[in-house]
Amino acid sequence: MKKPAAAIASLVAVLALCASPCGAAEPWPTKPVHLIVPTNPGASNDIAARIIGEQLSRAWHQPVIVENRPGGGTTIAANVVAKASPDGYTLGWVISAHSVNPSLYPNLPYDTLRDFAGVTLVYALKPVIVAAPAFPASSVAELIERARRNPGKLTFASPPTGSSVHLVGELFKLKYGLDIPHVGYKSAPAAYPDVMEQRVSFLFDALPNVLAHLQSGKMKLIAVVSDAPLPEHPEFPILRGLLPADAVVGWNGLVVPAKTPQGIVARLNEDIVAAIRSPAVQERFASFGVETLVSTPEAFDAFIRTDMSRWADVIKRAHISLDADGAR
Repeated sequence: MKKPAAAIASLVAVLALCASPCGAAEPWPTKPVHLIVPTNPGASNDIAARIIGEQLSRAWHQPVIVENRPGGGTTIAANVVAKASPDGYTLGWVISAHSVNPSLYPNLPYDTLRDFAGVTLVYALKPVIVAAPAFPASSVAELIERARRNPGKLTFASPPTGSSVHLVGELFKLKYGLDIPHVGYKSAPAAYPDVMEQRVSFLFDALPNVLAHLQSGKMKLIAVVSDAPLPEHPEFPILRGLLPADAVVGWNGLVVPAKTPQGIVARLNEDIVAAIRSPAVQERFASFGVETLVSTPEAFDAFIRTDMSRWADVIKRAHISLDADGAR
């Protein structure tokens, strides 16, 4: 008579053990999901986030609420995500500044490696060198020659100090041994009037930001920093070999707070990758001139670690600091 009792006791124990893990199968999401974006409304990544959010809202039958938290070189938005509940209802849109900031900010309110879990990369932007139509150099070779003949006389603009395109500009100077002072701006559009009027010699920026100005003739393209021609613009001149083969510049991705259950992270990855690959999103992204990238959560975490190390080295070699030049 003791055997049935023992069997029942074992079954009760198994059910007790299952109560918590088996509860992970609880439906998700059952309420709105918040997507924290580190830039102002209307920025290319804000638009992209909203495009993906629309697809996810349809798939999840729940609203995806995009919240813009600009400022602090993306640290304000990142801190919101780092401090959020790890329940899958807060996503963070991160850009390449996410892996650069640990080398620029000595007292971040979060740990970039410990406080986030990667979900997936989304896309990367191609850096470009542009200038006013009247600027007396129209190719990289001409630009390098002019800079060498006039050390310290040319200047280059970029969005804020430490941004990915600023660091590409510093790599350009390091590789070719050029003396070209940097002028940082709070945003790319803030630099455009000075570039167009040649108060600043040329600009490093991301292709989507300047595409309309290139098409209207208000700026001219000196080169796209890329090892291969752009499929959507094979006519654009390119600058090969500036970046390591495995480097990705101007990347955008999605993270969640650390300790978010792995099952939810896996579900997020599956659904977001499906949204990115959907024809609707691909068609919209094509108009931005971006390169779609997706990854596993583990690969994205490893990518961030490598990216942090790469740009820390550039920042050290170029002696970059946030107070080295003022942002206009």
